[in-house]
Amino acid sequence: FGNFNNNNNGLKNEPIYAQVNKKKTEQAASPEEPIYAQVNKKKTEQAASPEEPIYTQVAKKVSAKIDQLNEATSAINRKIDRINKIASAGKGVGGFSGAGRSASPEPIYATIDFDEA
Repeated sequence: FGNFNNNNNGLKNEPIYAQVNKKKTEQAASPEEPIYAQVNKKKTEQAASPEEPIYTQVAKKVSAKIDQLNEATSAINRKIDRINKIASAGKGVGGFSGAGRSASPEPIYATIDFDEA
């Protein structure tokens, strides 16, 4: 069969990654360069270095999400506090001295608009 890896450029037994890299002229990746370095070059918006472990990257994203949820929870609690103040301000108004009120007050239902949070 002879040398089946002859690509007619005069170089026999040239490694396959060298042939591929020659065809990828826009990518200046050397075969010694790790694959994650090549990927990170293409992901310009992500500044993750290969030295940073994946669990550190995940922990950062989880912490950011927790912070976001804490902010939303805080906004919800502020709205609940406002509702409770409004509800408590209405007690004792009207001269009925609690007539018709049950021993345990009914719950106050409210919708919360998360877009305002």
